[in-house]
Amino acid sequence: MVNMDDKVDIDHMGALMSLPPAPVVLVGVGDEEKNIITVGMFNVFSVRPPIIGIAVTTSRQSYKFLEENDEFTINIPGKELLEHVITCGEKSGADTDKFKLTGLTPVKGKRTKAPRIAECLMNIELKKLRSFEVGDHTWYLGEIKHTDITSDYDRSKALLYWDGEYWTAGERPIKERE
Repeated sequence: MVNMDDKVDIDHMGALMSLPPAPVVLVGVGDEEKNIITVGMFNVFSVRPPIIGIAVTTSRQSYKFLEENDEFTINIPGKELLEHVITCGEKSGADTDKFKLTGLTPVKGKRTKAPRIAECLMNIELKKLRSFEVGDHTWYLGEIKHTDITSDYDRSKALLYWDGEYWTAGERPIKERE
């Protein structure tokens, strides 16, 4: 399992180049009250400035947090966090403290108030720039303000997701939709 002591700071371009293809991400939102949401809709929108985005449906508790806060984090989990990723996607933050339920560790950001997740391979802190609706999702775009990454980072260890299947770059699939 990864912890914050194993991480080093990297620049924004390094963060973008280190992202795995089709990652599933854990998004940290909130300040005093915190939540985690699993997100499979993620995209890089710009390199200069470094802007990435996530899409969330309005029915999610994290939608409320994203609307109320100007900062959020994108955290890249490894396959050892698969059950936590599934739990954070299935449970609602409206009636569940997902940090307590999963045992994941919230860590205050270095440049934002949004919680980073200590056990993830990479933590990206973002300042929300804008949001817009597309179909049944709202996209939140954020500019990278800080990123830390494990010192032995290998993006092939990152958990990927597509169409109900989870895998890493080295194996496919490790869990199929039930």
